[in-house]
Amino acid sequence: MKTSVPCPQCEIPITLDDFEAFSTPFTMKCPHCRVRLKETRVTPLLLLICALMIPLFIYLTEFVQNFLAGFIPVVEKIPLIIIFLCVLYPVFALYERFNGLVMFNKGNLHLKHSYNDFWEWFLKHSDDYFHLNEENFESAFKAIEKQLLKINPALTFEFSVDLIAGKREFIISADGNLDAFPAVEKLTMAAPVMEKFKVIAFRQREEASDIQIGDVLLKPENMFFTYTRLDGSLDLDIYLKDSPTNDDDFLAAAFILLDAMVGEYDLAVKVGDIEFRPYEESMFLLPISELPGLIDQVSKEKLKGI
Repeated sequence: MKTSVPCPQCEIPITLDDFEAFSTPFTMKCPHCRVRLKETRVTPLLLLICALMIPLFIYLTEFVQNFLAGFIPVVEKIPLIIIFLCVLYPVFALYERFNGLVMFNKGNLHLKHSYNDFWEWFLKHSDDYFHLNEENFESAFKAIEKQLLKINPALTFEFSVDLIAGKREFIISADGNLDAFPAVEKLTMAAPVMEKFKVIAFRQREEASDIQIGDVLLKPENMFFTYTRLDGSLDLDIYLKDSPTNDDDFLAAAFILLDAMVGEYDLAVKVGDIEFRPYEESMFLLPISELPGLIDQVSKEKLKGI
């Protein structure tokens, strides 16, 4: 008998304990990726059981109250909900566990809002996103944010400003949130072939450029690193020349620069711990421009089993 079922999006197991934490069996969210879920096979059965159990629990609570009042009269003044929680909650927990077992073993768990639902909506409004301008920019972006929220709360997006080979690039991102990476991959894989759009999973690598945040300016040539290899990934020590490592704006600029140079996927999956350290002259420091090539080299060696 199964006591867990994989989430249809992130594929991490949802356990009976997770199921009992749902407010009801009909308002479920994956505890890992937070996607909304629905069940399509045993829901009518669970609704019927629920309809039978509610009056039964009310009856049992009143029965317990009347029984105890024969020995302790003050019990008559105690609200029924308190008596239920103190006496009958373990029975209710068993009922919830039974619901979970039925759903895990007989049910069919799906995303409440499918990837195809999103693309059907996008196709209907695709002209708005191909012909972006100042007049429709704000409303169009709010609309697509609302649709992506249905798929996964962590999803975000970008559109290329310029057309590339006659197409506008539509980049779907998890903003570095690893739990939402499966949602990005599955949503982009479900994308239909479109004449005017190229759908891309994750922010891609870009040419290194200066990052400005408020009064802070970080130049790529002032960023250096050393590394430690660990099971196919890299732990990094980052050194910012002429930049304080305890300034939040400088650190934010450094992460933005890393994300742009390395790419969202590689930064999250192929880079481990990142530590920022005070800059000091050393023959072991490498310019940050060498990091993308190093990541690619380590990845190739891992594939070859080196």
